[in-house]
Amino acid sequence: MIIKSLNHLDSKTKTEIRKLETICSQLDGCTYLTDLDESLNVDKQMNHTFLCYEDEHLIAFLHLFIPTKSEAELSALTLSNYRRKGYFTALLLRAREELINYQIPDLLFVSQPFYIGTEIAKHFGAIHDFSEYVMALKRDQFSVQEIQSQLTLIDQKIDHLERLIDVSTSAFGDSREDSKSLIEMALISANRKGYATILNNKIVGICFARFEESEAFLFGLGMHAGFQGKGLGSTFLSLVLNKIFTGGVNKVKLEVESRNAPALHVYQKLGFKAEETIDYYRVHVNDL
Repeated sequence: MIIKSLNHLDSKTKTEIRKLETICSQLDGCTYLTDLDESLNVDKQMNHTFLCYEDEHLIAFLHLFIPTKSEAELSALTLSNYRRKGYFTALLLRAREELINYQIPDLLFVSQPFYIGTEIAKHFGAIHDFSEYVMALKRDQFSVQEIQSQLTLIDQKIDHLERLIDVSTSAFGDSREDSKSLIEMALISANRKGYATILNNKIVGICFARFEESEAFLFGLGMHAGFQGKGLGSTFLSLVLNKIFTGGVNKVKLEVESRNAPALHVYQKLGFKAEETIDYYRVHVNDL
């Protein structure tokens, strides 16, 4: 067994991972497609993908998404013939070393249908922390229309950075350092776009989109605390959807916590429907 630890994935490695996913998908009767985008990871030097080989063939991988210094999200997959033989544990221990070295305190097991199961997460001492719905809206289910509002939509620019950070910290309670890192990486990413909404010449809301072929995935949608609870978030999202769908996207997805009833109501009102549920199980890295 050989384990490789990587902080960057070249096209050859991504092809290996996709091939493993395809094999597992065919055998398990489902679709595996791990998000391998590394652009939002908080530290570019940190290894985030761990590959396990037998006889020069990839048999398992573990991937970390690390957008902040407080936690990492874990996804993993093993070829069926090699499951329950300790390969995942070996990868997890290697990932644990990296998390400790970079002082990332918490690990979230991402439990989706057919991916890491509840039993595995609990086996390693992880406790259910929260759940999210993956919601989707198709182009033919949304009517692009003129919106009468004092809000205007703009593309984020580096000149807006300080105000964007202000809005992000106010909306989500993140540190300025984490907010700055996320915004900067989104601004320079080739497949991401940042949007902002302006009221009375001041940015009051932010949103990001990741584009993959004909789909867009929204994240980081939030309003400054002083402008929440006034219906502005719904209008802002409508403006974003107008622009994205007009640009040729056929499907928009987003994630929302199952306990966030106000946001769920807004998304459902606009036509979003839940496609799947993701459960997150948290464990302190030092307890693994």
